[in-house]
Amino acid sequence: MTNTRTSWASAGFGLKSRSALTARQAKFPKSHSGYWRDKLTTRTNDEFHVRIRFGGVQHWWPLRTVNREAGAEKAKAIWLSLQAHGFKATEAKFKPWTVKPALKPEVLTVGEFITSTKAVASHVRLTTFTTYERKLRFLVSQIAKVKGSKARHDHFKGGAEKWRGDVDKIPLSQITANRIEEWRGRYLSRFDDQPLKRQQAQSTAISIIRNAKALFSPRILKVLGADVRSRLPSPLPFDSLEVGKRPRNRYKSKVNAGELTAAAWNELKVQEPDQFKIFLLAFGAGLRRGEIDRLLWTAFNWKRGTVSIEPTEYGLAKTESSYDEIDLGQDLLDYFKAEKENASGEFVIGTAAATNVAPHWNHYRCDCTFKKLLDWLRSKGVTARNPLHTLRKEFGSLINQKFGIYAASAALRHSNIGITRDAYVDKKERTAINLFKMIPQTKNEPPKEQK
Repeated sequence: MTNTRTSWASAGFGLKSRSALTARQAKFPKSHSGYWRDKLTTRTNDEFHVRIRFGGVQHWWPLRTVNREAGAEKAKAIWLSLQAHGFKATEAKFKPWTVKPALKPEVLTVGEFITSTKAVASHVRLTTFTTYERKLRFLVSQIAKVKGSKARHDHFKGGAEKWRGDVDKIPLSQITANRIEEWRGRYLSRFDDQPLKRQQAQSTAISIIRNAKALFSPRILKVLGADVRSRLPSPLPFDSLEVGKRPRNRYKSKVNAGELTAAAWNELKVQEPDQFKIFLLAFGAGLRRGEIDRLLWTAFNWKRGTVSIEPTEYGLAKTESSYDEIDLGQDLLDYFKAEKENASGEFVIGTAAATNVAPHWNHYRCDCTFKKLLDWLRSKGVTARNPLHTLRKEFGSLINQKFGIYAASAALRHSNIGITRDAYVDKKERTAINLFKMIPQTKNEPPKEQK
């Protein structure tokens, strides 16, 4: 192989010439292009190279020019970069083809994302977070077509754990807004010829998407570690996705309040006193199941005639707006005051089941009592999916009828009146006009129809 490297000896320069060059170079510091002008050489082609020592090692730097002045300027720039930024940064700038591209971090899997968000979402209740992660896993399983039999509900023999493991291995990048919309379309298309069921399915799909999306809220994402954020897909799964608005499903009463209360009085008051108390608190005060389950006798204010929902060592309310004082009718107040005299425990509902349930699941002390009351309500024609919640809606409707929508919203302790109007109160009174009565009459008889 022919050596094409140009040296001073091969160019016809002797020792005297070398000494002269060295003297000229000494006039310039390394930060001046003049220092490098005579240090340039060629190697395998006509372009100049320069060898610069850094960190005890000599490195060749291609200058990519045949012009000596331009080469000297670039050699100076390389030396200055080495002093200021070090070898790796200089190599990346002046010899980028020699630097291996940085490996892009792997995108988070679904399981890694859930674990990471759970560690920082301290503002979200465990029960609420469990709902979020369950909905996300369900949505992912549907999009990625993770097969699951009834065994995925088996929490004792490992079926549920295996199904979760299969879902958790899926990269988050596989979940996109487009694929979520495709899933929604498939989910709804099953009921194209059943308008009522399609409307229900639309509400269910919106609920699933809204809960899954909650894990990607800005409040959670901003507190994730930088290493986790760097592995998030871009765009995020729910970016640009319209969650949608639930179909309006205003409550329509099918309950005769007087007849139902009479049946409870006759069949529950003596035989099933705890069920009767639950009935009264839901129907007469609009309390939620969890609020009834944890209600203490100390919540009653006998002088003011109220019952208060407030945080206790046994649990918190659903939302901040749920904490309030609720007025009780005198009949309910007298009944509970008498019951308090015979009570032996601190809870209003005395019967209770075992409480050895994981804290991330919603569970009730008095679950058996609730279930028995639900069966009784269904036997009386309250056939909604959640008969106990129907009693709360009836309470709101009765307040609305007597005191107006704002009073009903306050009594139900809703965060805004729109929730009350859209889903909780029925219109108990007719608001209609009789047009025929507006026709001026000359005689005391209705107008005759024209033949």
